[in-house]
Amino acid sequence: MRSLLAALVLACCFSSYSKADTTTDLLDPSAQNWSGTYGTGYWQGTGGPAPNRIPNNSGFIWSSDANIIGTTIAINTALEQAGIQVEGFSYKWRVKNGNGNLYGNQPGVDDFKITVDVLKADGSIYQSYVYDYGHSHNWTSHTGSETFANNYLPPSYFSDINISAQGSDSAGWTGHYGPEFNVSASEFNLNYSTNPCHENQLYNTSCLGYATAYYNQQCTANPLYNSGCSGYAAAYLTQQCNSNSLYSTACTGYSTAYYNQQCGVSALYDSGCTGYFKAQCDSDPLYDIRCTGYDTAYLNQQCLYNPQYDEQCTGYISEVAPAEVAIFDPIVTEAISVPTLIITIPVQETFVKPVTVVEEVIEEVVIEEVVIEEVVVEETTIINLKETKKAKAKKIKEIQQVNTQSLADKMSNAATFKVQQQIQTRLIAMLNFVPQFSNYKKVQLYGGELQKEVNLKGGRIVDHGFARWFVNDPNYDKLEELQYNLGAN
Repeated sequence: MRSLLAALVLACCFSSYSKADTTTDLLDPSAQNWSGTYGTGYWQGTGGPAPNRIPNNSGFIWSSDANIIGTTIAINTALEQAGIQVEGFSYKWRVKNGNGNLYGNQPGVDDFKITVDVLKADGSIYQSYVYDYGHSHNWTSHTGSETFANNYLPPSYFSDINISAQGSDSAGWTGHYGPEFNVSASEFNLNYSTNPCHENQLYNTSCLGYATAYYNQQCTANPLYNSGCSGYAAAYLTQQCNSNSLYSTACTGYSTAYYNQQCGVSALYDSGCTGYFKAQCDSDPLYDIRCTGYDTAYLNQQCLYNPQYDEQCTGYISEVAPAEVAIFDPIVTEAISVPTLIITIPVQETFVKPVTVVEEVIEEVVIEEVVIEEVVVEETTIINLKETKKAKAKKIKEIQQVNTQSLADKMSNAATFKVQQQIQTRLIAMLNFVPQFSNYKKVQLYGGELQKEVNLKGGRIVDHGFARWFVNDPNYDKLEELQYNLGAN
């Protein structure tokens, strides 16, 4: 029956529509198609408590039992045309409430009401409308209309409209003398119009789907509108990368930005950083000979390793003889022949006694320089210049030992490995220190004069190194032998 009704509605009512259009009657005119518990008969007679369906199917009449009869209209079926909105409905109820025709004998008012429940698509009630006709009156057509509280509601927003009727004979007379409802003479119509939201869900905030449409609009315009937008992640990455290339390793230009950042933190990060060379020199003037302050730093370094490196070094000890030592330089040019040269200096006198020759001449000796040491009468001690130098060397050695021990202590307490290395280098230099070794290093092998003998602590070094230059000379062996013979003296 509902399919037939829908077909009629579509055929008759939806060829065109405009604002405030109304469908034809959607109410089922045959009582036999209504639901509920009821009998069949007229208002007269003995009948039971349930209402009767009039035999001609025009309607119903109630007895003492307040049963409910009803029918259903499918809104989304009745209004299948796209692009429309349901605005409300209009109605006409044909009702009589008068104990049959005995209005004057009605002891009380029989209750009677018609209810219209508009359901949403999910089955819940959108709105209920109740029409009360519980008063005495003859057949009357009650008409009216309802406008829904919300605009722009398409038929798909709704499901059904349930129409029900309920009444009873308050007097409880035998028979059916209660309210009457003529369904065949009643009507129900839906009011509708063009829905502007159909083409544009952004037409009004009340449009169904407005929120979704607005969201999609904003996401299309700017994927950063919301984290749920399609493409948000990529757009956010681009935004952050444009603001700061260091935001992510995925950013274009991240590597360059990171490099520049590190160079900004320290020019020593990489040799390609601007200011790298200057930073190296500032950090260590010994980094390169071109560094400003290199010469001073190098001198300080060498002085640190060995205070005897240069006279400018702090702690440098001069090798000049002490001032309290008197040196006499008499020159003897006369050749004398003596087997043994004896110099006698009495401790009671401060003058030089003559030399006595006791035996015949064995060899001729030319004394170019005789050093006579100062005689201290009070202490009866002769200060020998060689002994003074020996004492000086001993003192230097003692100083070096103290410095060496100090450096060893510092190395054991060094905070870093680099500092420990530096102290270790200084320590090695101190351990290798040999007093007066500089005398030997002054020999020039190329273009200078070679010394045959060098006096060092512990003895002489005799070097006829020039003989090595003539390896192929016939006298080489003799020269070599002469070298070692001299070394034995």
